[in-house]
Amino acid sequence: MINLDKEVQYVKNVGPNRVKLLNKLNIFTLKDLITYFPRNHEDRSINKKIAQCQDGETVLIKAKAITKVTEMRTRRVSVYRLVVQDDTASCVITWFNQKYLKEKFIYGKVYTFYGKIENKNGIFQMKSPVFDESGIDKNTGRIIPIYPLTSKLSQNTLRKIIENGIDEVYGS
Repeated sequence: MINLDKEVQYVKNVGPNRVKLLNKLNIFTLKDLITYFPRNHEDRSINKKIAQCQDGETVLIKAKAITKVTEMRTRRVSVYRLVVQDDTASCVITWFNQKYLKEKFIYGKVYTFYGKIENKNGIFQMKSPVFDESGIDKNTGRIIPIYPLTSKLSQNTLRKIIENGIDEVYGS
């Protein structure tokens, strides 16, 4: 039988530092964790063709990397750009100060991106979207819960911890 009063520190991916962060959210036990409900949800499941996107719209696009990630440095910021394309148009994806992305994308591979799209004189751009490899629906391609947070605890981390707690109670 599962003990719902078990301290949250014994849930997978929860260490001493994360316990303190979870405690700030009044999450002390496994029961607190699995009953910590989202404040909202984002529907990241509806795919749109790039050419059909409206300026300022938050959308999910599925596109192939047609360049490698390029890096441009200024004194204060590093800018990483990737050009992707579907069968209707291309889009310039931009991130800031995220060096690990240089090795993340493979030329010719398909990815899904979710974020706000801009159309500047016929050139589509998306800044700092969340993304997944095509076929892996971790951050895109589904309805995503949005939880109240505390500083130093990300949505992805909290989602994973809650998922681990639910798996403990209900099994995988």
